[in-house]
Amino acid sequence: MSFPRYPEYKDSGVEWLGEVPSEWKVRRLKQVATVFPSNIDKKAYDDEAPVRLCNYVDVYYNEEITGRLAFMEATATPEQVSRFTLRADDTIITKDSETADDIAIAAHVPQDLPGIVCGYHLSMVRPNQGGQGRFIKRLFDSRWLKAQFEVAARGLTRVGLSQYAIDNVIVTVPPIDEQAAIVAFLDRETGKIDALVAEQERLIELLKEKRQAVISHAVTKGLDPTVPMKDSGIEWLGAVPAHWQVKRIKYVVKSIEQGWSPQCEGYPADDDDTWGVLKVGCVNGGAFSYLENKVLPESLEPAPSLAIKSGDLLVSRANTLELVGSAAVVEQDHPRLMLCDKLYRLRLDHNMALPTFLANFLGTRCARGQIELGASGASSSMQNIGQGTILEMPVALPPVDEQREIISAIGRNTAKLDSLTTESQHAIDLLKERRAALISAAVTGKIDVRGLGVSVSDDQKVPA
Repeated sequence: MSFPRYPEYKDSGVEWLGEVPSEWKVRRLKQVATVFPSNIDKKAYDDEAPVRLCNYVDVYYNEEITGRLAFMEATATPEQVSRFTLRADDTIITKDSETADDIAIAAHVPQDLPGIVCGYHLSMVRPNQGGQGRFIKRLFDSRWLKAQFEVAARGLTRVGLSQYAIDNVIVTVPPIDEQAAIVAFLDRETGKIDALVAEQERLIELLKEKRQAVISHAVTKGLDPTVPMKDSGIEWLGAVPAHWQVKRIKYVVKSIEQGWSPQCEGYPADDDDTWGVLKVGCVNGGAFSYLENKVLPESLEPAPSLAIKSGDLLVSRANTLELVGSAAVVEQDHPRLMLCDKLYRLRLDHNMALPTFLANFLGTRCARGQIELGASGASSSMQNIGQGTILEMPVALPPVDEQREIISAIGRNTAKLDSLTTESQHAIDLLKERRAALISAAVTGKIDVRGLGVSVSDDQKVPA
């Protein structure tokens, strides 16, 4: 079953938009709304009025801006308070980003929010009299507007939208009653899609927890449930198999070093002939990603001694609290990828400990707890751990042959969980694709939703 189309269309005058319903208009955004960027920063001044600041992340992670959000405390001048206080039916957008395809993210303000002002890196879009702010928000959600902004964004390491680019983006303008009908339809249908996405996300979290439990039990209790146990002597580690040896990690480490972090290019090395420096995120999630690197400038001499090799155990020494101490094993030589300053490289005595076994142990909740206790730093976004946090940590080690068996069992047992996680993520991707297509089709008039008072079924086709 397909969605109905409008009975009559006309040429929009815009080649890539095509036809629009005959009663619709095509305008520049500045003709239907007032757009103004905020200049209120996060600093507080004694001679200014206290305010709560709606920031970039408040917009990026929320469909609506309401008084229930935890806003930052700041100050503003009387003129700024007057101009940038959030009003009912405003749409707030992000005007810069790290990538052009992730810009102009929008959130709607459903009611007046006195004392809450729009912060820096954001622009306010206020509909002219008779306009629908919620329809404008849906325009910003559409792939059609996103494509225009992706082309208009400018910058190298960070891209932004100029006032001119936002003002002059092309928008569709249905009659006001149709705007309301489209918004009601999209609110209802995207709400259902969002609920399905949330279900899949909860399933993924449960699968991750199960995966972590499987690994944690294997590397701290072993595979044989009947094996005699002993007290490890470490409160947070608990009982371990009686034949395992409890020792500090430093006694199985042959060497530990950190690398070099010169000023690099803003793009990764994508061939075997180019020198690159690893980024700290290459170990996130417990799996090594060689693509997480930046090209070393030709003007700098590489340090071959820092090239990573198969069997290297890499541990992040600086990151957010949730990620600092993340560990992963390099599975093959990368002779032109160098260790960065924010990573430790451990090389182990393989007669005592295998890198993959130790990496799995460092990812357990009990080990993570010790890493987070040892982390320090003035900023929550950048915590550090010293070598001692890793080297002085106790670990229970089975014989090396048993370590191999445990690693193999973990691979088998987590493969099924990983497959289910992949299936759930694929379902999420399809749902989000359908959501985006539905919004774009509705706000460009490719489908007529005025008479759709019933729910959308899965077999109803959405125009691409």
